[in-house]
Amino acid sequence: MINPESNLRKGLALFLIMIMLNSMVGCHYYYSYQSDAVPSIEKLNKLKSSPNYIIVHQNDQAFNLANVRVDQQGQVISGELVQLPPDHLKYLDTKSRPGSANRYLKKNKGKNIGTPAVVNEVHIYVKDLLFHENEVLTIPLNSIEKIEVYDADTGATTASFILGGVAITIGTITLIGIIILLTKSSCPFVYVNNGEEYVFAGEIYSGAIFRSIERDDYLLLPKIMSDSLLEIKVANKLKEKQYINTLDVLQVSHPAGTMVLTDRHGQMHLVEQPVKMTKAMVDDLEITALLQHHDSVNFEFNAETGKDFYNDIILTFPKKSMATEGHLVLHTKNSLWGDYLFGEFTKLFGSRYSSWIEKQNKKSSAETTHWAVDQGLAMKVFIEINGKWILTDTVDLVGPLAYRDVVVPIDLNNHESETVNIKLSAGFMMWDIDYVAMDYSKDSGMEVKYLTPSQAITNTGKDALASIKVSDRDYLAQETTGDEVTVSFPLSHSGNDTLAYDYILHSRGYYQHVRDYEGSPALATLLSFKLEGRFSRFSKEKYDELNQLLQVAEISASINK
Repeated sequence: MINPESNLRKGLALFLIMIMLNSMVGCHYYYSYQSDAVPSIEKLNKLKSSPNYIIVHQNDQAFNLANVRVDQQGQVISGELVQLPPDHLKYLDTKSRPGSANRYLKKNKGKNIGTPAVVNEVHIYVKDLLFHENEVLTIPLNSIEKIEVYDADTGATTASFILGGVAITIGTITLIGIIILLTKSSCPFVYVNNGEEYVFAGEIYSGAIFRSIERDDYLLLPKIMSDSLLEIKVANKLKEKQYINTLDVLQVSHPAGTMVLTDRHGQMHLVEQPVKMTKAMVDDLEITALLQHHDSVNFEFNAETGKDFYNDIILTFPKKSMATEGHLVLHTKNSLWGDYLFGEFTKLFGSRYSSWIEKQNKKSSAETTHWAVDQGLAMKVFIEINGKWILTDTVDLVGPLAYRDVVVPIDLNNHESETVNIKLSAGFMMWDIDYVAMDYSKDSGMEVKYLTPSQAITNTGKDALASIKVSDRDYLAQETTGDEVTVSFPLSHSGNDTLAYDYILHSRGYYQHVRDYEGSPALATLLSFKLEGRFSRFSKEKYDELNQLLQVAEISASINK
């Protein structure tokens, strides 16, 4: 009898290498990726000119893996072990604490060793092999323990995936995570100068891929050292066109020891004493322990029992006496799987993709937004009142590459029970959620100051201040991969030690993917997406297809042994 977990582990290793080949070649961006079961010889040969710098690790040894070759029948990857240059030697050790990330210094600070060129740098960790410099190393797929990917803009490891014999559960979602992080595809990226380096802050107006659904977004920025200047970058790292309408910052002073979050409508809410839930259930599965702490141990909305494979999380909180409003706090993000899935959906349009985009651009915002909610892309939030579930709000997409703290105001004026029951509902594997809490603090003691930018300079030296200062039809267009704008905001503080300061980036805009699909559209399949819940069912179908592919790979690997 074949062990299902073994199928996923070994099949994942095989399929991972195939995916890495495609992403290294640079022929495909994430949304247009074709998941060949067997890559062509032509694609394999292109590895010789791959832009990725591959480093292979074993214990305290590390070498560049050059002239990479793949033997599909033998299921091995090989290459010549070349000594690493000095600028790659400082950044080889991974922090052991779960959820932590490697960081490298962007500034040399007078040292002789410079910053490595770590864009698209891939680290492969192996076991039980013999390393000999300037000789060919052959790596069986089951010797790969871990793969890490650095991102030069975040200054950190953006991926750390455990493979091979490590005793953890490996599923399809991890596979998709590797696809995305090797090809870096998402929405506009925001970076903040924290006084030492630019650090990744998150993504803005995720999902606003048509002009018709241009929207406002509110992103809590990381802490900075300066009291006088805030600098951010908004960058296009992907195969898409980005249109920035407005960028400004909300400087919020509030009592020290509290936190301020902004709901999707731009309203500020104070979080002072978050209360843990007493229970979290998905059908008969209790997931309370998964959602009580900020620890990246998350729930992936992957239960398979709901109607149209929707996942409903029922949360129970104790209610504060006389409370008239609650603040539901979520530490969440969109799933990597969902990002992949939308690409599979858009490929159904074939050569008509551009025409579909233009049609969507002309639709009303309400029509397009309603479709996203009906398909389970947006997360719905309900409260139970007198035994009935009442929709209170939805959570906008926040992107797949960084968790975000989200607050949803909960009206308790008509709520009479001593406990508050909340339901979160979304499509199959559309979201990841790490932490949930409820806060009953009054929205008082906050002071908001709106900061307008004093300078906005693009990477080509253009002054873009007029384009981003006012919400109008004058957009800053970032239409080429690599375009970015650096924006400065002057700060002023009262000097009151009893206050803390947070900065929330308010942005407005949209973006559009650039895709070169070919072939005729799959009209019958596309028409089915007019039905409510079809996208969630599509997610489950694709998930099952990929699992079957992994199982076939495992069987093939067993036969060839």
